[in-house]
Amino acid sequence: MRLFWYLLVAPMTAVGVITGAILFQSHAALSPVLESADQQHVPLASTQSLEDLITIRDRLLSEIEKQPPTLIAAASGLGGPTPSAITHQLHAVAVRIEIEEMARENLSKAFKLAEEAVRLGNKTTLTSATQAELQRLYQLWDQAVAALSEIPEESFLSQQAIAKRREYEANRAYVGYYYDTIRSGFLKKIAESTGLGDRVHLTVCNLQRECRRLRGNQPPASPASLIKVPVAIALMAKLAAENISPETKILVSPGNWTEDAGKIWVGSEYSLRAIMADMISYSGNIATNQLIDYLGFDYINRVMRDRGYNTTRVNTKLVGESTYPANLGTGPNVLTTDELTDMMVGIYNNEHPGDDLILDALVKQYDWELGYEAIKRPAVWIGEKTGQNSKVLGTTVGVNIQGERYIITVAINYTGSEPAVKQAVKGVVDHLIRHRGFGG
Repeated sequence: MRLFWYLLVAPMTAVGVITGAILFQSHAALSPVLESADQQHVPLASTQSLEDLITIRDRLLSEIEKQPPTLIAAASGLGGPTPSAITHQLHAVAVRIEIEEMARENLSKAFKLAEEAVRLGNKTTLTSATQAELQRLYQLWDQAVAALSEIPEESFLSQQAIAKRREYEANRAYVGYYYDTIRSGFLKKIAESTGLGDRVHLTVCNLQRECRRLRGNQPPASPASLIKVPVAIALMAKLAAENISPETKILVSPGNWTEDAGKIWVGSEYSLRAIMADMISYSGNIATNQLIDYLGFDYINRVMRDRGYNTTRVNTKLVGESTYPANLGTGPNVLTTDELTDMMVGIYNNEHPGDDLILDALVKQYDWELGYEAIKRPAVWIGEKTGQNSKVLGTTVGVNIQGERYIITVAINYTGSEPAVKQAVKGVVDHLIRHRGFGG
């Protein structure tokens, strides 16, 4: 039963009683302490299960039945709690029973949905699953997560629900990746329209993290200056973790000099915020190298791992035309358009401290040759970071289309063709406008 009716005793005459019923609904009346007939305090928190609560309820009901009518009790001097006191206790128990019954129902519902999902598919079958099968799998895991989310923190089942929700969310994300990917056929046509189809890496996501992708989980030949976004994210993580002001000034070491278009000079002091802004807005190599020194490769890569980015790694400082900075590092820098796009989604959602500072730098981007040039009304450009070297040309750009914000990341291997990158961005924007979203 969801709700419970209880007998109340009220004075009518010296020997008369009347019974009534109260429907308990308000959770605000939860009482931390219950009182029994012998005045012993029984903490509600001491109960361990729904069955314990039902036992307490039945005991209190029994106590009500044993109580003499109010006026008789008063005239005879009989002790014991008043009916209203016991009723209050019953109210608290009734509310908690309702919570636990609903929690049990939601947990059972989640388990049944998960069992059905497991029967329909697993990690070994997803690559060959049809779109309809993937859609059904995604819906099942999504509904299971939703059911677990309905279980409140005060429930006995909350810890079990939290653990299962994490598990089911991971399963939903895993299935969701394949479900999104199988619906990404339009990106192949867009890539082919550039004339460089097999070299194009392309990911587009809305801020709810629904995505479409083409080779999005495969690293391009190089991240070029797109790697500066992870460096900015790691900087903000350190400032937040160590309570460091972004206005703190540091000296830019002469050893970090290399050719670049930034405004930061070696041998001078700048605030951490100014150095980060120069790295993002002006794509400053010197600024990037100084922040790598400040953070360390290990710290940057630990932040990436902690946030679930298992491919992105910063292993080497940035080199301009010919000058190598001190403490260059070892091994290539690596990222994927999938992971970079997700980082940008986090920034635009302001999910972490300091994201607003990175976003401000993205909006003040100095390079308008790629995404900015490709995005035309009714779409609106809302920030960008570009990257180019001898191995890749790419951009990650924010766009607002009819009130919905998206991140589009394009990287094309072994080309310097700005028209190709702009064609890819424009193709995605046109599709989103035409279909009022991803469509299908």
